[in-house]
Amino acid sequence: MENSLIIDAYKYDKESSKTFKERRLNQWNENYYLSRDKVLTNRLTQRQTVNIPIIRESIDTWISKIDETPDLTFESRGNGADDEDQELLVNEMWQYFKDAEKLEQKDNLDKKVVGLQGRSFKFLYWKDNQVKLDIIDPYDIDIDPRVNPFDIDTASFVNHKHIYIPLRNVLANKSYDTAAKYQLKAYLDTKRGILAASNTDEEDQKRKERLETLGVSNFDEYRASDVMVEITRSYKMMWSDTEKRFVRHLIVIAMDSVVLYCKPLVEAIGIDRLPIPTWASNPDINDFWSDGIADNVRTVNKVVNMYFSQDLENRAYRNFGMYFINTKGGQFKPNAFEARPFGMYGIDGNPDEMIKQMNIQPLADTQNAIQYLKDMIQSSIAQTPTERGVQEKAGTTLGEVQLSLQQSQGRNQVVAKQYRQCWKDTGMIWYELLNANARGVFKLYKKGSDGKTYSKDIYPTDWQNPKGYDVKIEIKADKEANNDLEFKKLQYVKSSYVNNPVAQQLSKKKELEILGWTSDEIEQVMNAEMQAPVDPAMAEMEQPLQEPVTV
Repeated sequence: MENSLIIDAYKYDKESSKTFKERRLNQWNENYYLSRDKVLTNRLTQRQTVNIPIIRESIDTWISKIDETPDLTFESRGNGADDEDQELLVNEMWQYFKDAEKLEQKDNLDKKVVGLQGRSFKFLYWKDNQVKLDIIDPYDIDIDPRVNPFDIDTASFVNHKHIYIPLRNVLANKSYDTAAKYQLKAYLDTKRGILAASNTDEEDQKRKERLETLGVSNFDEYRASDVMVEITRSYKMMWSDTEKRFVRHLIVIAMDSVVLYCKPLVEAIGIDRLPIPTWASNPDINDFWSDGIADNVRTVNKVVNMYFSQDLENRAYRNFGMYFINTKGGQFKPNAFEARPFGMYGIDGNPDEMIKQMNIQPLADTQNAIQYLKDMIQSSIAQTPTERGVQEKAGTTLGEVQLSLQQSQGRNQVVAKQYRQCWKDTGMIWYELLNANARGVFKLYKKGSDGKTYSKDIYPTDWQNPKGYDVKIEIKADKEANNDLEFKKLQYVKSSYVNNPVAQQLSKKKELEILGWTSDEIEQVMNAEMQAPVDPAMAEMEQPLQEPVTV
């Protein structure tokens, strides 16, 4: 396809996505402001810059109830001895990736984005001979409005925009088309290119508004030392004359005007699936941009802030005092008196007739109204007072508290299913990128049982398996509960088959596997167990009783 047609199709896709998403931008900004204790005042209802952080409290509590960062285990589809060794190496490489990319911290940010905006996106890519992972701001994603909310690969296009790169880096990139780089440089020298470089779309304007609200006004100075080029990575389905079907391509577009790169995705990154796993807390079949926790809380948070603002203002006015005076047709102009102990102030006439304090009625107690609204929020987002760190009301029994917690946890298991599936997709994309792009040696570091750190050179042939791997999700809390149950089962087996050496050996071996010992460590322990001398007293106790002989 010609570059001009690619640009036209890209602009059409971008406009259709913008129309579908722009209704959410103001809501996202309001959620963000309230979570950061930034309030937009007005002359009528919210005159004071005060905020009760209900959104932040709700999201923090919600995050604590969602699963912690799961442990991903890669299980080989083969059953041979080599398969077990390869499986062990892949799992060690995943743990290295998890630590190097700080996935636990990024996972917390990922959940926060879902809480504020309803949906989050991860981005996996190959760089410096290893897989990297970033969290993408939903402002930076354009997507086909007809996409299946449960499968991002059904989208005809996904654009990752607002990627700012220095012009010198673009020109130095050998994978970009040479003629396109000269075209970009010439475009930036024109008046139209200068204007395009200074203008941004609505999503980027909203990002700047958020910074301005937080007090950052010089954000453009951060990149003022170099000419910055806005890059968009477009993952678009395009017709392939060779394969006679639609094939997803990776297109790199600069300034919405120049096509720097266009190749089939499998040729560009090594895999034929989008490297952008996504999940939503409350997916909707008709709306990819579904609501988040903050959307359920935002309106009530604003009402509570309004009550609080008006209550503070009322108290301040009543404390300061306001007065009406009788000016006697403009002849009386009272002086301002300085308050002092036992002060006496002269007034020309009857003070009760000259000055009258304005009667400012106190507002009704707003505490009950605020508490009512907060309780309403708790029920809508499945959070009990105990989970929010609030003491239960007097008279609440332990059974009622436990039942409330169970119901709350049951409602949040729905969210956990979406969350776990996204992590499973992340693990599969990680392995596929690693399998397709790994070259040469990979140095792996691991701390041994003696506390020392050892390094090992690993080559792709050491872990690549033609049969592939399956990804298993393990949550620490679930894993510990399952381990406790397994230990109880093993104890039952050991007690039921006291005189069966095979059952005893297998049970001991299984216990060590549950503890997470390596196959080499387990083999050493079991060999030592087989060679250990038998205590004669214990052997005599284990002998079966002899039946008496009848003469």
